[in-house]
Amino acid sequence: MSLNDLLTWMSARGSGSWSQFRAAVEELHVEPGDGAEDEENADDATAGDLPVYQAVRLGLQRLAHVEFYSRTAEADWRVVPPALAIHQEGDHWVGVLCGARPPGLRNRIGPGPVTWEAQAAPGMPDRIRLVASELAALETASKRAGLHIQVMAPVSLLAAIPPVDDPRSRVPDKAPAVPGWTIERFLSSTLRWTTRDSTDARDLESRDVHRSRTGLFRFRMRYQRLHYLRWRGKTYRVPVQVGKYAVLRYRRVRGLLQYDPSRCLLSVPVSCRPPLLIERALILCTGLLPNLERTTGRLEYAVPRRVARLAAGLLRQEICP
Repeated sequence: MSLNDLLTWMSARGSGSWSQFRAAVEELHVEPGDGAEDEENADDATAGDLPVYQAVRLGLQRLAHVEFYSRTAEADWRVVPPALAIHQEGDHWVGVLCGARPPGLRNRIGPGPVTWEAQAAPGMPDRIRLVASELAALETASKRAGLHIQVMAPVSLLAAIPPVDDPRSRVPDKAPAVPGWTIERFLSSTLRWTTRDSTDARDLESRDVHRSRTGLFRFRMRYQRLHYLRWRGKTYRVPVQVGKYAVLRYRRVRGLLQYDPSRCLLSVPVSCRPPLLIERALILCTGLLPNLERTTGRLEYAVPRRVARLAAGLLRQEICP
């Protein structure tokens, strides 16, 4: 069965637990596609699960179909209300369908000046776009179908996100002070993690963390992955990709982002994919997950130059030609 069936099931249910999501993935025999997922982007609630669940979960989240939460939330996941993320392509207006897919949606759009386009793509539900020559036509069709709309969605989303080194991107916290954790540090020189000999978190807390003014540390124990940013003498909890780009900014690492204007392609190393909301804005430009170019080890996003520059600014990187 396809990811279309999973999204239909989740749309009908509305919300649920992580165990229900896993069971649905198994029962529907969902194939996530040939992606670039590992446990790098997993959080402490789901990191111990097999890559298939992570690939499906993160794909749905990046496409703005489903939001996932920690186990302390009222529900582990909720489907986003059906919405059109609208942007302009040349002399046409394009709306990428995000969120729930209720039955009969295409019929409610109805005939008229709006074209319904569906495209199968690996590792995701069918990409559905509504295309019209006038913005008003998309707005009318959306109202008739009960869809929310966000005009110039990629730019609007990027405008609401703080840069990776902004205090709003991190939360003051302390690293675990109990033994048993495997502790790794992200190296900006290699873009990889290095493991310490000691597995005692108190050793890192008392030595490396307090001695290091700036650095990103990963704590691993069984099913948990915790990421801590040491920033100018203080410790913060951060999403892993935010922490990476903050450290890369501090270490003045350049040349990570490349842009090909002839193909309108922005690319990044696969180990340094953008944080979730920035990546979501890039994906909303096409409604497609990024392409992994295996010969270069880079993720490619088809985006206009303006969007690429906005994303680069939030990542505190310069775009290389």
